[in-house]
Amino acid sequence: MATSRRSLRRSLVDYAFWTASLVVLVVGIFLLGLDHGLTREQILSNLGQNLIASVIFAVIFSWLSGRVQERSLQDSLEESFGDHAHKLASAVAQGNKEFLPDAVYPPLDPKNGEYGHRFNTDMTRSLEKTGFYAFRGPSARYVAARLRESTHYPQQVKVAMLSPGDPRAIQRRAADRVPWERFQGMDVQDLESKLRQELIITVVSLFDYRRYCPVNLLYVEDTAVHRYEIFDDSVYVAWYGSPRSRSMEMPESLRFPAGSFLYKTLRLDLLRRFDISSDKSVTFLPEQDDNFLAQHLAGVLGRTVTQADIDGWRREYDSEVEEFSDYLKSMYRDMRRIS
Repeated sequence: MATSRRSLRRSLVDYAFWTASLVVLVVGIFLLGLDHGLTREQILSNLGQNLIASVIFAVIFSWLSGRVQERSLQDSLEESFGDHAHKLASAVAQGNKEFLPDAVYPPLDPKNGEYGHRFNTDMTRSLEKTGFYAFRGPSARYVAARLRESTHYPQQVKVAMLSPGDPRAIQRRAADRVPWERFQGMDVQDLESKLRQELIITVVSLFDYRRYCPVNLLYVEDTAVHRYEIFDDSVYVAWYGSPRSRSMEMPESLRFPAGSFLYKTLRLDLLRRFDISSDKSVTFLPEQDDNFLAQHLAGVLGRTVTQADIDGWRREYDSEVEEFSDYLKSMYRDMRRIS
């Protein structure tokens, strides 16, 4: 269809050119014939002069026309390339925002209070202005400590973690911790026992945070491939499987902004897990007392839980996160001083 239209346009152009040439030639011959006093030599002389003038005109016109066409073509190409470059830059920028992280944090071992200052500073800024907070990972041992040291309390807190009553999941995660430096020399059974205790005191810490905000807790079978924390403005993903994170207690982490593919996917997936797994979840509310916690833990652990157990777990948790809490307090003082 396009070829036939192009051929028709070419035919019309050729027809118009030859028609105009013929008309000009006929008119020229007619006007020349009106002068009966011209000799053959005069006619040929005039034709020669006109041919010379035509050549000079054609050369000048061709040069000027070529310059104009060249400049016009250059302007058209620059404009076209500019449009394509703008579209390409917009597409790349949109792709970066949707699929690429806007910050990357290196892995480390938390020795001598080194918890990743830039990572914790950025996460604290996200926490200070969020109404929604969610965590998913094998163990949420630092979550309650981070939330209670904050000067801003989210309106929603959702935590998905391993159950202290799930031996298979605990065994899998304990095996992942074998290369960690602070667990060197411990056998797998000791690591499993330590992880189970860590999960128990984490549940107690989340229950205690209910005084500031209701806490939705969901027990999941996490394979410890990654851990993430979601805020209103971003999601922080810790990648346990990163080649840079092997044998490192705190893995490489990446931050993705709200609106990115990963943010929308992880947030929706987590919310749906809470919706469809009501039998594995519990909500801690301000009006609940330690009896509720004791009954809940008894059902999870399959044994009786006493008030003395709960008090001991509270002390153990405070001791476990004391150094991290002191670090957060120091960081908040520095942030207030800078601001």
